[in-house]
Amino acid sequence: MTVRKCDIAQPTRATVSRWLRALVRALAALLAITNLAAAQASAHDAVLPFDIPAQSLPAALDAFAEQAHVQMLYTADSVNNLQSTPVSGQLSAEQALQQLLQGTGLSFRSGGPNTITVVTSPAESSHESAPPAQDRSRTQKPVKVPEIVVKDVQAREDATSYVADETNTATKSDIPLLETPQSISVITRARMQAQEINSIAEALRYTPGVQGEPFGFDSRLTWLRFRGFDNTTNGLFKDGLQLRNPAFGISYNLEPYGAEQLDVLRGPASFLYGQGSPGGLLNYVSKRPTQESLHEVQFLAGNFGRYEGRFDFGGRIKDSDTFAFRLTGLFRESGTQIDNVSNDRVYLAPALTWRLAPSTSVTFFATYQKDRAGATPWLPAEGTLRPNPNGFLQPQRFTGQPGIDRYHRTEHSVGYEFHHQISEHWKFLQKVRYNANETDSVSTYVFGVEPDQRTALRDQWTSYGKLSAIALDNQLTGKLSTGPFHHTLLGGIDLQRVSLRYHQNFAEASSIDLFNRHDYGALGVVPYFDSRQDTTQLQTGVYLQDQVKMFDKWLLTLGGRHDWARNETTDNVAGTTSVQHDRKATGRAALTYLFYSGLAPYVSYSTFFLPSIGVGADGRQFKPETGRQYEVGVKYQIPHTRAFLTAAVFDLMRENYVQTDPGTFLPVQRGEARSRGLELEAVASFDAGWDLIASYTLMDNEIRETIDPVEQGKRLLQIPSQFGSLWAKYTASRGKWKGLGIGGGARYTGYNYADAANTFRVPSFVVGDAVVDYTWNHYRFALNISNILNHNAFTCFNEGTTCTFGERRTVVGTVAYRW
Repeated sequence: MTVRKCDIAQPTRATVSRWLRALVRALAALLAITNLAAAQASAHDAVLPFDIPAQSLPAALDAFAEQAHVQMLYTADSVNNLQSTPVSGQLSAEQALQQLLQGTGLSFRSGGPNTITVVTSPAESSHESAPPAQDRSRTQKPVKVPEIVVKDVQAREDATSYVADETNTATKSDIPLLETPQSISVITRARMQAQEINSIAEALRYTPGVQGEPFGFDSRLTWLRFRGFDNTTNGLFKDGLQLRNPAFGISYNLEPYGAEQLDVLRGPASFLYGQGSPGGLLNYVSKRPTQESLHEVQFLAGNFGRYEGRFDFGGRIKDSDTFAFRLTGLFRESGTQIDNVSNDRVYLAPALTWRLAPSTSVTFFATYQKDRAGATPWLPAEGTLRPNPNGFLQPQRFTGQPGIDRYHRTEHSVGYEFHHQISEHWKFLQKVRYNANETDSVSTYVFGVEPDQRTALRDQWTSYGKLSAIALDNQLTGKLSTGPFHHTLLGGIDLQRVSLRYHQNFAEASSIDLFNRHDYGALGVVPYFDSRQDTTQLQTGVYLQDQVKMFDKWLLTLGGRHDWARNETTDNVAGTTSVQHDRKATGRAALTYLFYSGLAPYVSYSTFFLPSIGVGADGRQFKPETGRQYEVGVKYQIPHTRAFLTAAVFDLMRENYVQTDPGTFLPVQRGEARSRGLELEAVASFDAGWDLIASYTLMDNEIRETIDPVEQGKRLLQIPSQFGSLWAKYTASRGKWKGLGIGGGARYTGYNYADAANTFRVPSFVVGDAVVDYTWNHYRFALNISNILNHNAFTCFNEGTTCTFGERRTVVGTVAYRW
């Protein structure tokens, strides 16, 4: 069959299985080595010879790092102009460092195997009841500081690094990424800036295990697919609180410029967050008020008529430690690669932190976002991916109705985070957010063609949704020790209420000539379907988690949660109301081993649930959809560098999901699907100026039980068997080219199927990206190009009858001024 782009050979299912078996054997061998490592004495307890005279503290820390064979991390401002105490004799590393820092007002904590971070001593450390320093390193979360290697002259700061130190998305507690017993990727602000990220979908392009563009180019909303399963309606979180979208009544498309980082958690997360898809979730972490003065303005211009202005201000108010603020905003007017489809936005996000006391603070957040976009047109497969006797359609072809079609969305939110340090080892956190969303859309789309292969048949879909939601999460975290076991305890209760009113209408529209770019058909439609519903969802969850560190090497994570969910739906056309109650318990168990070399293999098991709304043919309400996952992986923090590597194999089962019986067209709860795979990721920011990203996903999925015999044993739709990416950027840090950066990347997506029978195969594709930027004094100039060679990247669906184009070549220039 002739297509626009040749396919690339792909591995068979047997190849996938061999990959998985090979990695499992390797990880099993790695875990076996822990028996030898466990017998060795802790590096912190071993007695070593020290001889460090009194001198400047930076020089003394350098000498300590060399004699103790550890990596020392600190900020220059915290140690400058300080003198050390002399250290001499046979001592443990901990005893020697305590003596070295005497009288400096500084303390230290373990930052991972063979890594020690110097921090400012908290006020409580002088109290008589304070625990020994060894316990403090395990039971206390000091102020986070940028981690800088003592011996590296060209040290990279957090703000310019692709590598994050920690995130609390996977555990709701502050632990290093190395100790997180689940696959998670953190997309930092520096990475988003380098790649000039314009949407959440673009941010996910270089991340394993997740798809953000399953329907090609789409400026309307954020699609999310994790490990082969869709979670668009339940998988989006903002600052740890869910942004739910019942029945696709509305949509979200959060502004990436307002994010400090994006956390992509793969695998079930019901044990902490309640109902959701088995594949994972994305947590959008908002920019926070800063103690340091921050002023940034940007102007961007690009093809398709894009003009955009941005600003980001922050700092203390009147130089007071009591109040700090952040104000981020954006204004954009832009066309897109499709005729008559805009991508305009107004965004404003103020934030204020009020430090009520040394141990108590509250941060207030607010967001306003107004979008004016348009629907991506559906095009027939014949004329896009497959040949058409009339020729090939162009990517800019708009098949809707100008002046009628639209996608308008307005959303706003207000909320706060309240932090209180109850004691040295216990703290309380409360998160509250109210958000509202109003989405108004009209889309005239092609659903078929006449035998002449050029006359397109169209329908018009109208949707209006108005949502309001309030979410609350209370967390109590504590640390305690019982002999050699050091516990990090987490307990919490969260509540969520979501109300949605939506109206959907389908109508028959006029036909058009696909190959006449300016034929939009006649005005007027004939309605044939109308739906008006009100939905209210309530969820209450109670959760408990214990992370137990044993002998400073083993980390056992146990967590459980119980949820109560209620869904009430009123059909305003039929005049009926249905109420459904669900309750379910979920959990996670994981075991990690921490090598002093920076290696951390782990194994985990977790479960999930998701209410299935509706009734079967017998009139009985559906039970919740459930499932489980096994995951085995390894993480590696390369010593003395900002380089983080991960590998994981997973076996994920989704059970009891609702399908439509092809014979009766009634809903049936019978579906079962399995997804297994391998994910690899490497992220690094080297002090020499190199930033690197590499990711690879190998996935084998199968529909194991179904009411439709056509799809029995087949692959899930639109899920490639493999995809991967590679990005590299170099920035000169010295010489006459200092500040000049150049980089690029390539993204590969394997073939997938567009129909249930797996007969319509969508070919693989590769696209490339590039960036050139230059930083001079307070200015930054950048040029970013996506899909630099303008390759065709198709996605197809609707049993292979419909296709869309991926993003075409996009060029954006940026001028930024920061002071």
